[in-house]
Amino acid sequence: MASHGEVGSRHDVVVIGAGPAGEAAAELGGNLGYSVALVERDTVGGTVVTSGGAPTKTFREAAVYLSAFEKEKVYGVALSAPPEVMYPAIRARAREVSEQLRQETLKRIRERDVYLVDGEARLEGEHTVVARAGDGTQMRLHAERVIIATGSRPLRPASVPFDDPCVFDSETVTGITRKPRELLIVGGGAIGVEYATIFSALGVPVTILDAASRLTAMMDGEISQRLEQVFLARGNRVILGTGMISVRKDGGDLAVALDDGQQLRPDALLFAAGRSVSTAALGLDVAGVEVDARGRIIVDAERRTSCPWIFAAGDVIGPSLASVATDQGRQALCGALGLDFSAHVDQIPAAVIYGLPEVARAGKSEEDCAAGGIPFETGRCELGTTPRGIIAGQEGLLKLVFHGATGVLLGVHAICDIASEIAGTGQAMIHSNATVEDVIRMAYNTPTYTYGYKLAAGDALARLNPDILKAMRLPSQAHRI
Repeated sequence: MASHGEVGSRHDVVVIGAGPAGEAAAELGGNLGYSVALVERDTVGGTVVTSGGAPTKTFREAAVYLSAFEKEKVYGVALSAPPEVMYPAIRARAREVSEQLRQETLKRIRERDVYLVDGEARLEGEHTVVARAGDGTQMRLHAERVIIATGSRPLRPASVPFDDPCVFDSETVTGITRKPRELLIVGGGAIGVEYATIFSALGVPVTILDAASRLTAMMDGEISQRLEQVFLARGNRVILGTGMISVRKDGGDLAVALDDGQQLRPDALLFAAGRSVSTAALGLDVAGVEVDARGRIIVDAERRTSCPWIFAAGDVIGPSLASVATDQGRQALCGALGLDFSAHVDQIPAAVIYGLPEVARAGKSEEDCAAGGIPFETGRCELGTTPRGIIAGQEGLLKLVFHGATGVLLGVHAICDIASEIAGTGQAMIHSNATVEDVIRMAYNTPTYTYGYKLAAGDALARLNPDILKAMRLPSQAHRI
């Protein structure tokens, strides 16, 4: 990182925070030849490297490997490791992956000639950022534009005793040292679902609690229902439409009171119901940066704040997955420099929940189309009936959403063991305005799950308007050519 012996420096852009949004903004600026300084007080890569994305996914992969998850029912042989071996191995692997990703992130930043500064940033005066290092020394950075991408941290309500060794959040759960007898997870979003399925794979009975009406609200409704069914089929519990009132220690267990009168008694609790923005030390008021009631920075379509020279991206403007935050970082950089971000930014970001199974989407859902008044039809493929699914002994669903009047592919939704990989194929098709004809005529390798695209598109033929299919030279049940 940069030396703090210098009095200061001048740049086109100063980016505060080296998580997904900040890193993406800084690297794009460096690629385009601009002078960019990137200030980070902790670890480059942000939550993705330290306690979120990579450690969680490593936890997942290790759990699958060490527990031989769901393979016993396929092969009739159990090959899982005992908990006293499993948990230390998982923690060690997570630390190893985090460090390797940190080094790779540093390498990318340096290769793009981004000026990396170690310290905690605060806004000071016109076009000025001061970075304070741990030893108290300061560096003054001057820039035409500043991008705030300081991210978020797990929400820690005062009513939850996080000092109890049986109570965890997403930053502490990867350090768990024992197998819980029963785990309660508060929060049915991405983090909650990922850890729920991971601990279930490790043989821990899990209950998910969420005040919402369904799990994973950011995903297609049918896929969310499918995920809940999978979770319940493994002997776990899902409690929706209900919130937690209090939690206290009671002997060796936790006594958790719900707002519907129920009381749960797990011996471990993971609180994953939200995150709070990390902006306390930035001096937003000094620069006149407005925030909403939750402290999130308010921005316009270009990610510009109420201060004309300050932009923001990532969790500081609203909770998002890393893929979305990355695109927002690029948008902020382009907005700050007056560039056409459509030339640099993916307008169809993908979203994935890395549970067991994975859940992924790209483009519009049925709910999106209905809310926007867009005519649509769907095609489905049960992935467990494909050659790859039968070989692997895995169930799953691939659903395609087509425009009802043109047959153009609008959305891709999947639930299976590698849904994150499958969705990428559909995302590329959406970018190229592929029609049902394009999808069905493509040659797919088999046995692969991507072969499901051909089957799902074929399923859509039965419901699309025959005139659309005739124009595409495709047969339908209603109109044979």
